[in-house]
Amino acid sequence: MDQSATTLVIGHRNPDMDAIAAAVGYAWLLNVLHGDGYRAGRAGDVNAQTAFALSRFQVDMPSLVSDIRPRVRDVMETVPALQGDPTLMQASRQYAATRWAVVLLNDDQSPRGLLSAGGLFDALVEAILDQPDALKHALRQSAAETLDTQTIILRDTDTLVQALQQVKHVDVDDYIVVDTAGVYRGLCRKSEMLVAPRPQVVLVDHNEAGQAVVGIEEADVVDVLDHHRIDSITTVLPIRFRIEPVGSCSTLVAEQAREKQIIWPAPIAGLLLCGILSDTLAFQSVTTTPRDQTAARELARMAHLPGEGDEAIQSLGRELLLAGAGLGTRSVEEIIATDLKFYETERGPIAMSQAEVTQFDEMSARLPQLRASLEQLVREKHLILALLMVTDILRSDSRIIAAGEASLIAHLPYTPLSDGTLEANGVVSRKKQLVPAVLAAVK
Repeated sequence: MDQSATTLVIGHRNPDMDAIAAAVGYAWLLNVLHGDGYRAGRAGDVNAQTAFALSRFQVDMPSLVSDIRPRVRDVMETVPALQGDPTLMQASRQYAATRWAVVLLNDDQSPRGLLSAGGLFDALVEAILDQPDALKHALRQSAAETLDTQTIILRDTDTLVQALQQVKHVDVDDYIVVDTAGVYRGLCRKSEMLVAPRPQVVLVDHNEAGQAVVGIEEADVVDVLDHHRIDSITTVLPIRFRIEPVGSCSTLVAEQAREKQIIWPAPIAGLLLCGILSDTLAFQSVTTTPRDQTAARELARMAHLPGEGDEAIQSLGRELLLAGAGLGTRSVEEIIATDLKFYETERGPIAMSQAEVTQFDEMSARLPQLRASLEQLVREKHLILALLMVTDILRSDSRIIAAGEASLIAHLPYTPLSDGTLEANGVVSRKKQLVPAVLAAVK
């Protein structure tokens, strides 16, 4: 299948377990319902939980799609070029065969210049007018003598927006394309760049432009499936837009299959079950709903879990949560970035990340480094607030490390501790507990 012609199903940046599971599951379901026109992608590296689940249920990792902006290579034609010292006759034959401008290459495959159809015609007419009976002689002349060596050269990795900025005031239509090493790749036309199709994207587990894959503003969002607050995605045409207050986006994916009476393959059922267990902390989170539990039981049967009923689900949940818990030897930058999300407020942008541990002692030894990294994030991103919520998955409590405006930190409804962290007893959900509290403090 030509991936450039498919619709991308993708979660948010810094994807968590639920974002990956929802993308894989929803892409599979949409292909069943509408034909093979959808592919799952990921907007960043997977975390430890997701790696465990993909391995446990033997599901291929979705391809990394970090930037969806259309590029020159997407509209480029692979057109043969000429080398050495070809004649106008050879150049004319080349043009007749391809109907594209003729490119001459140096020995290192870099472009020497371009001979457009107009340039080729002018050269032949001029020679014939000088010597009306000398057409054959003219055709034997070197094509290099009429070569345009000042033509614009584009890189295949340039975005179409960047390329059009370079050529918008140029009258010619054909441009040489090279790779990052300067080696000739092909030709493209301004007319093709202007009408290039926009990528088609389905968003799962988010609906905020700031959390979406890079380039979302140059794509057409055709479907949104999410369980978060409504934010800033805009579309030109009406689309399918489904947001419901459940604990996991994977629950919504599973419910859509149930509505159509579609049975999941065991591996994808297992992955979706992991998405639910991760986002609900194995049903310990306040975000958990009866719908999540119902979907989990149905998926567990389809996944053929060893053991029976809820006990088998809880066993998998413990394995999954422990696989992702702990700060380990990861750098503080990685700890913060793995599950980092940005939010826009009236006063300015804020960032919130979450890490899971089995005991708070893991955090204590690295507290100065974690706080310093948050402070650096505040400076680099011009944030008013940056928070890392460290959640003890065994006790269902959290500690919050904060950086940013002191007045905002003072207004957070959590108890300051002697180590400078904030005690957030019973807080385990960023979406339903931390975010509303922080946004209220900002207001």
